[in-house]
Amino acid sequence: MSKWGIEEKETIEAINNIGFFGNILNIAAGDGRFNNRLLELADSVTAIDIDNSELETLEEYCPKDLLDKLCTKAVNITQKLPFQDETFDGIFCTGTLHLFDRDTIIKILQEIKRVLKTRGKIVLDFATDIKRLDKNQNQVVFEGEGSFTTDEAVSLFEEQLKEFTLNIGVATFMEDNLEGDAGYNYISGNFLVISGIAREKNQQGCIER
Repeated sequence: MSKWGIEEKETIEAINNIGFFGNILNIAAGDGRFNNRLLELADSVTAIDIDNSELETLEEYCPKDLLDKLCTKAVNITQKLPFQDETFDGIFCTGTLHLFDRDTIIKILQEIKRVLKTRGKIVLDFATDIKRLDKNQNQVVFEGEGSFTTDEAVSLFEEQLKEFTLNIGVATFMEDNLEGDAGYNYISGNFLVISGIAREKNQQGCIER
C-alpha cells in the first residue's frame, strides 16, 4: 500500500473506462500508487515527481516484467514540463492538484493540454472540503494550498478544460493510520474524478463539439 493510502475504486473505474493506451504521463506519481496499473495498459509510462526518493520507491515496487516500459524523471510540475507539444496519448494525475492555489492549478492544466495529443485522454482527481488531522487530532493545513468546495472545483475544471469531452464524478474519502511521512494521520473529504478526451480542432482552430 502507498503511504498516501489505497487506490480509490472510483479512480480505478475511470482508468478502466477511459481506455488508456500508448504513451502515458503520470504527473506527480509519488511512490507509484496507481503506476503499475497504468503500466499494464500502456506501451510506456513516464512517471514524474519533484521527489527523487519517491520515484526510487516507485521503481522498487515496479514488477520486473514492466520495468522496460517505465521511465522516471524528477520534475517540478509548477514549471513548464520538459516535453514537446503533443507528446502523450494520455495523462494521469491524482492526489496533487488540490495542493496548489488557483493560478498554479491553471498553469499546470495548460501544460497538460500542451503535451497531450489531439484526442488524448486524461484522468485527474481533485480533493475538496479536506480535513486532515495528526495523531494528536490537530488540524493539518499545508502552506500555499488552495481551499475549494466541490462546486468551486467543478466550475474550475469545466472552465479550464473546455477543449475536452468531460465526465466529472464526485465521491467521498476517508483514510486513517497513514504513515508519518505523509504529514498527517487522518484525512477525509470529497474528491472529483475527472476523465476526458481532447476534442479535435477544425481548420479555423475552433474546437469540434
